Amino acid sequence: MRVAEFRTPNDVKQTVLRFIDIFRLAALQVGCAADRLQGEVTLKQKPGHSSPEGSALTAVDLAAQDIILHLLHAALPEVAVDAEEDTETLRLFPKVDKYLPLVVVDPIDGTLNYATGSKDYAVMGAFVIDGIYTAAVVNFPARQQLFWAQRGGGCWQQRANSHARQVHLNGAPLKVNVTSHFPESWKSNLTKIGYQVQVSRCSAVDASAPANGRAAAAISLGKLGRRRAIGMLLTLEAGGVVKINDRDWQAEDPLHLSDRRGPIVVADSEQTASRILHALKNSAK
Repeated sequence: MRVAEFRTPNDVKQTVLRFIDIFRLAALQVGCAADRLQGEVTLKQKPGHSSPEGSALTAVDLAAQDIILHLLHAALPEVAVDAEEDTETLRLFPKVDKYLPLVVVDPIDGTLNYATGSKDYAVMGAFVIDGIYTAAVVNFPARQQLFWAQRGGGCWQQRANSHARQVHLNGAPLKVNVTSHFPESWKSNLTKIGYQVQVSRCSAVDASAPANGRAAAAISLGKLGRRRAIGMLLTLEAGGVVKINDRDWQAEDPLHLSDRRGPIVVADSEQTASRILHALKNSAK
């Protein structure tokens, strides 16, 4: 199924909805298994990495990816896949090609958190067509929160044993999630303008912070990657904003951006994003 083979906009819509349905199921199944196995698995380190942060690995990561990819292959065998782990199930799919729809997968985002007993981990994936994120699914198993978004179709949330509801941004706490090694001067200036700064080690939590209700905003440094962009689509479709420096992110595949370096700010409003960026600029003076 090459992108050019979509006959009508309705073909695209139906394929996107199919992805959301199958990935929601996969994320729920993986989430149940991960929740039951938390505390029972050993933390390892990916080959070639010297630091555990960002390179942590458990058997659950690998098994979770296999579950997701087998379900995905049964429903959408013709898509390309960019997955976090190097498992044999990746060979079921064609190689990544700009003419193919792309699924981005992170079976356990926040592995270090997961392995140390934290609730802040997620199962997540996105569907990319013509270089644009068109759908995203994020499941927070330990919090029993499942989110999904469709470009132009809003952001939705479903809790355990409840009906799905559309997410609207209102009343997020005056908190800002930041990544590790965030400059102390930046933290100080954010505190001065009324925000509580907290360190997070899960990109899904950060990128979707306004949508998941954990914080009014989140800031990450470095280059924007494909996996962090998954949660960012939730923020956009819930009515928030995403800035790469001062530029609006419009759901582009980060690998197609000429400049994707941070600070990257997700926020519940344009006003919040502007206040935060102003505070960061003042810190740099």
